[in-house]
Amino acid sequence: MNSSDTALTVRGLGKHFGGVTALDGVDLAVRRAEAVAVIGPNGAGKSTLLKLIAGVHRQDSGTIHLGDRRLDRLPPHRITRLGVALAHQVPRPFHGLTVRDNVRIGAMAAGPPMRGPELADLLALCQLDTKADRPADSLRVLDLKRLEVARALATRPQVLMLDEVAAGLVGRELDEAIDLIRRVHGLGTTVILVEHIERVVRELVDRVLVLNWGRPIAEGTPAEIALDEEVRAVYLGDGGSSGGGAPAANPRDDSQDMKVVEQDASASAVPHGTDGDVLILDNVSSGYGDMLALRDFSLRVAPGQIVTVLGANGAGKSTLCGTLVGTVGSRTGRITAFGRDITRLPVHERARLGIAYCQEGRRVFGDLTVAENLRLGAPLSLPRGEVGTRMERVHTVFPVLAERAGQRAGTMSGGQQQMLAVGRALMADPAVLICDEISLGLAPVAIDALYQALAEINAQGVAILLVEQNVKRALGICDHGVVLSRGRVSYRGGPEGLLDDADLDAAYFGAPASDTSVPTTVTAAATTASGSPARTTGEPS
Repeated sequence: MNSSDTALTVRGLGKHFGGVTALDGVDLAVRRAEAVAVIGPNGAGKSTLLKLIAGVHRQDSGTIHLGDRRLDRLPPHRITRLGVALAHQVPRPFHGLTVRDNVRIGAMAAGPPMRGPELADLLALCQLDTKADRPADSLRVLDLKRLEVARALATRPQVLMLDEVAAGLVGRELDEAIDLIRRVHGLGTTVILVEHIERVVRELVDRVLVLNWGRPIAEGTPAEIALDEEVRAVYLGDGGSSGGGAPAANPRDDSQDMKVVEQDASASAVPHGTDGDVLILDNVSSGYGDMLALRDFSLRVAPGQIVTVLGANGAGKSTLCGTLVGTVGSRTGRITAFGRDITRLPVHERARLGIAYCQEGRRVFGDLTVAENLRLGAPLSLPRGEVGTRMERVHTVFPVLAERAGQRAGTMSGGQQQMLAVGRALMADPAVLICDEISLGLAPVAIDALYQALAEINAQGVAILLVEQNVKRALGICDHGVVLSRGRVSYRGGPEGLLDDADLDAAYFGAPASDTSVPTTVTAAATTASGSPARTTGEPS
């Protein structure tokens, strides 16, 4: 690539947050007026890369150049004025101001105020001209996304970075977001996308960089990346450290497998389960602000079952977890736990009923000891003797936590911290344990130990809702599987229905089961923008 044609160059970029490596030796060169996507699973380092370029964080190694100008030693406002802008996934406008004034403030970050024809043209480009005098508070999700892009464009950037700006959009909204980005790129703006929606990547970019654990693993056109076996393994998992490929058929009794339903009026019906289900979701929708991340979701979890929820990044898995524990409010539908309606029940009351949550990212208290972290998971009213009894039960599942009881949690390895996070959830003595991406960022040997522990916990009678990206590993332990795509169910049934690669592609990536040759990047959602039908196992959609 000719240096005179290069808009942005990243060389050997590295970044650590404590003991976590977010980026390690990342190289990227983007031509002027090129559109490039950066993809990868959760925790891959995508957003960190954008924030380093924007100056929000400082790199530990490597360099960043805009043309011939070095950026990585400059403060964020200087980088903005030189021509780099970042639009975020979650818009945060000044709610007391109008749309027009929000855009003017964006322009002030880069230099002279934006007035007259220039401001009018920008508002028209982003289809906000008819809403310029409305308060930002009144905008719905698509217009908030447009405003976020407009504020970034108001800085007059040479390079526009978009961090999942299409997240939460469906159908016509997604069409219009793609059209906006296409128009911006058509004006000659260099675009760097971090995105999880396959269609956005496929329709807009020339080239894709794939990150995993902070390291580049593949680079090429969207069609080339779609066929890359290493990229597929990163997204789907390899079945564990002991061997690749799909796991053997699950030895559990599958006589109560949930049936796949058509994604029409009947799709909202709760699938058949056993009497006395510990958890029931019936037509539940939830999200953030005007953005729905979970749509008409129904599920039953019977006592002692393991249910795995799968889906690409942005599918709604973590929203489902938050909805179950009460940190994300449900808009429609009903949630029942242990025979009680908990739809409007606060978080602490749900915990008292027996629902425990092990969040993504471990979130242990690094300056406290292992024993202190565990004690924080027990109810405050619990007698001291019972606290000790529960801790002994946790130590039986995770002996390393007994060995390191006096060690500061922040000094342990990632795998040991994840064991501590699960152990802390067990201190609540739950009947239902919700685990969100507990294998994320861990070495295979640590994942092996965690999955063995989950099997032991389940054998003690605890029902488990397992949210995972490591598809084949998660399918090897569960009774039932659910695949989410942009908040909707694209597959529901026994895990054996996803063991065939063609069926897995159809449910997870949106590829027709009868045609595995159709290119589809691994960030694909499992439905079309308008929501394709849920698929019966073995039949094409």
